[in-house]
Amino acid sequence: MASSTPTPTPTPQTSYPMENSYNYQHGGINPGVEENFDLVQSIPAGRTLQDQGLRERNQLTSLSGDETVPGTRKCEAPQTDTSVSLPSKAFCFILDLPSELIDYIFSCLGPLDLVAVSATCHRLSDHAKHDVSWQRHVQENVPGNRITSPYPCRSFRELYIAHDPHWFLTKYKIWFNDYFLTGKLIIARYDQSKGVIQGYRLVAQREAPTFEPWEVDDNVLIHSFEPTCRLDLGQPILQLDALSLESLMSLSSSRTDPAHRFSAEIPMRIEERSHRGLFSNFSLARPVEEPAGRKIWPPQTIPARHRVQSITGSSEAFLGQGQKPQKRSQVSNQTFRIRRWMQMMAGTNIPGYHLGEELHTYATLDPKLYTPTEEKPYRGIWVGDYSGHGCEFLLMHQPDNEEPFDEATVVQREDETPEEWECRKKAARINRGSLEAIKLTGDPNIPRGEDTFIADDISDTNCVRIATEDKFKGARIVNSRGHIAARGFRNDKYIESQLIMISYNKLAQYWVGFGHISFYQRVDIDSFLSATAE
Repeated sequence: MASSTPTPTPTPQTSYPMENSYNYQHGGINPGVEENFDLVQSIPAGRTLQDQGLRERNQLTSLSGDETVPGTRKCEAPQTDTSVSLPSKAFCFILDLPSELIDYIFSCLGPLDLVAVSATCHRLSDHAKHDVSWQRHVQENVPGNRITSPYPCRSFRELYIAHDPHWFLTKYKIWFNDYFLTGKLIIARYDQSKGVIQGYRLVAQREAPTFEPWEVDDNVLIHSFEPTCRLDLGQPILQLDALSLESLMSLSSSRTDPAHRFSAEIPMRIEERSHRGLFSNFSLARPVEEPAGRKIWPPQTIPARHRVQSITGSSEAFLGQGQKPQKRSQVSNQTFRIRRWMQMMAGTNIPGYHLGEELHTYATLDPKLYTPTEEKPYRGIWVGDYSGHGCEFLLMHQPDNEEPFDEATVVQREDETPEEWECRKKAARINRGSLEAIKLTGDPNIPRGEDTFIADDISDTNCVRIATEDKFKGARIVNSRGHIAARGFRNDKYIESQLIMISYNKLAQYWVGFGHISFYQRVDIDSFLSATAE
């Protein structure tokens, strides 16, 4: 183990300022000094998230059975027996049904289908406009909140129309962007007291760390970590107001191009920013059909169904029609963009000009990726300790196994009771496959979108030991690969590390070369969805 005292050298070491001023201690090489990175021995990268096979695995073809276009719903059409002769007026038989049955049938339709049905006749139009159905469609897109009022609209149908086609923002709730190196993570939610869709940045804070030696090796220091996660409610990153039907009709009539509704940028009314001369526009995005060779978001390391071109720092490229949806079927419900700028006024009646313009792309995650299951209990959004860089948010990714679990591989031991055998089979079913920690927010060394550590196999085959020391007693410890790089993500490499699996809500990573242990904790995303709880 390397000494914590730096070896004298005639060449001055480069130490970069960190996010906080805490003095971090390490039992081995100090990761805060860039020249020290060469002293840490690298290990083979193995199967990294950049491999072609994993990129293909991360291109999702469906999203948890969800619709492909906002406002529609997938359904299997029954096979029609063409040999049966149907009456020419069969389509009118629905009018002979009781109103209750018609309402039940319409409850299976999506919003766009209801709009289409309402154009057939007055009676079906009345059924299609029943507010019970539209309240349900609003509620389906607002997890974590019970919607009871259509304010500021007169009905839930008007409310749905007022925020169409933007309901996917609250439905998928978690959004992370391509801000240079560090990225941002926001939570989108609906505030029914104002009738607005808002997105606030999720941040994490920690107390000053303490350091204690590890019982197994007193040259290794354990960094304490008790983070507090909260939304930065000072001002929203995203805010979309409900437009009245009159406003929507006025907007539509003032535009000759019907595609304008989906391709136009929407000014966001964020008073604090406007007061300081800062402005923000929201815009929908269009997925790219051939992402290979393009700068895209989200990156290939993160499983996704939609990827769009990332054009940070090149706002002119965004003006191309190929990057904007021209019709509803081209709208991505997995991504969007926000343009921000400062406007300097040249004088009275003289148009101002933009300064510091930024364009950032946001993407969401398939709920399957962060929803834990009995066999994949580590899936979720986590917050990790990165010493001087502060807290960072991660996707703890447990991919589906390529082969189903074979219980026959777990043979009952002679001294094992049936109950103990069942417990061991359950543990074997859970502890298999890989566990990949991917950064949703990053730092100047390992940026957002990159993996921070990978445990290729968490089964007994790769298990180092079961911890007996008091600090981690009973925890499973497996070999892993930690990802490090010089500032600016230069000369990245993997180093020896061990993953300490304390519980389904808490992990620790032993960075062998650095001589310290840092922690990771699960984040309860749903606790931030209700605006009335604050």
